[in-house]
Amino acid sequence: MVYEIEEETKMIKPIQVIAIIFAIFLLVKAILRLKNKKLTINEFLFWSAISLILIILSIFPQLSHIVANFFGFGRGLDFFIVSSILLIFYLIFRIYSMLEDLDSKIVKLARSISLKEIKDIKSLDRRQLKDKINQI
Repeated sequence: MVYEIEEETKMIKPIQVIAIIFAIFLLVKAILRLKNKKLTINEFLFWSAISLILIILSIFPQLSHIVANFFGFGRGLDFFIVSSILLIFYLIFRIYSMLEDLDSKIVKLARSISLKEIKDIKSLDRRQLKDKINQI
């Protein structure tokens, strides 16, 4: 009976194959984005680590139980779900922070463009001003 359980755990399951393919896809996308300068080294290292961890846990699923027990979880899946939720919250926070920074930059840019246009309009004489208004 114990022998059958051990043999069953040695067989690779379809979900493991899917996870490995997804991790390889994620790693390739990270490499391509790094080459195109759309990803920083830190972001590349982050996504590469996620991919490699996913590959390792897919090949050796028993490691998830060891890690889960170390952190006080009963099952590897419980640890994976909780850590995934925490990771998602962190990523959402980072995206929110980036959006706030972009919003602030857009406001500054719009203000500087408006001020430049006002200065340009003030420098025009009446005839040029009428022409400018008619263009709008």
